[in-house]
Amino acid sequence: MASDPALVDVQTIERAGVVVTCRDFAANLAFFTESLGFRVETIHPADGPTHASIIGHDCRLYLEVGIDEPVHIRMRVNPTSTLAGQQLKAPNGSVVECVATQPGMSVEPLISSLVVNHEDADASAQVGRAGMLYRDLVPGRQGGAIIASLIRIAEGGPVPDYVHFHEVLFQLIFCRSGWVRVVYEDQGEPFILHAGDCVIQPPTIRHRVLESGDNLEVIEIGYPAEHLTNADPTTSLPNAEVNPDRVWEDQSFIRHIASDAKWQQLSIGVESTDTGILTATQGLTDVKVIKANGKSSWQQSTIRPLTFEFLFVLDGDAHVSTTQDGEHALVNGSSLVIPPGNSYTVNHDNQSHILKLSLHAVK
Repeated sequence: MASDPALVDVQTIERAGVVVTCRDFAANLAFFTESLGFRVETIHPADGPTHASIIGHDCRLYLEVGIDEPVHIRMRVNPTSTLAGQQLKAPNGSVVECVATQPGMSVEPLISSLVVNHEDADASAQVGRAGMLYRDLVPGRQGGAIIASLIRIAEGGPVPDYVHFHEVLFQLIFCRSGWVRVVYEDQGEPFILHAGDCVIQPPTIRHRVLESGDNLEVIEIGYPAEHLTNADPTTSLPNAEVNPDRVWEDQSFIRHIASDAKWQQLSIGVESTDTGILTATQGLTDVKVIKANGKSSWQQSTIRPLTFEFLFVLDGDAHVSTTQDGEHALVNGSSLVIPPGNSYTVNHDNQSHILKLSLHAVK
């Protein structure tokens, strides 16, 4: 028996299913086929069946005579179904949990609160999708509305990702350090995001992370916080069609390249660059990079209601004075969420770069 997953030749696997053992073979077969709509794929022996392969609802069960060993099966049902919320029990004790399919994306109201987050190596990081380290920048997630993460890959190389998409209203990927090679639906050949580059991932756009260099760090911000990531095994990227002007749910794909940025004066000694995201999202989110050229300051007028205001120090320092929530000293890697109703001033002692995001929640 191969106990090491590395020794398994997955290319030789033809099918898989769950073994369900039971004392009363006939009663359990009738439960799954007659009550739940499974159908028999194979059954033997003919004169006194003890084994059957049954399939239904994208699930395969191997029903076998033996001791009663219950399993737990979850079935997604239409929200209008009388089965929604019920638990059915098979003769062998197996539980079939009937869960209503969510009718659509759930968007929690923005519940604003002050959040100050300082970089602490990987002490608060956890392993997330595709083996990447995730540091939560906004614990509490503003009532479930916003997720913001600093994602790290320490050792470069191919990334074990797959073509997937997200059911979101907004998603930003900003490369803080290192580089990452990615590919997006309808955007042509794969390209590399370098430090300071960013993209937005419009709702449902197919994409894949291919490869990264050592010490990659990206900031990912998504709205709403709880959202589905769906694998798409039927799509290969890059796809044949190239359509950079395509629109996904009122959003267009945009790639901001830091080396091509055009800077405009924000105040004396301070410049900002427009990433184009405000236009690409039809006003939903504004993302800017602000550059302080030494000792300087800049101001932000009153944050309007239902706005998620987020600052991240990409390098350098920032001392933020708010009108309602105190003063906060930020250093390289620090982030700050400032609630609506505040205006604020940012002072710098050294050359610094700040990522500034303002997202206007729908509720």
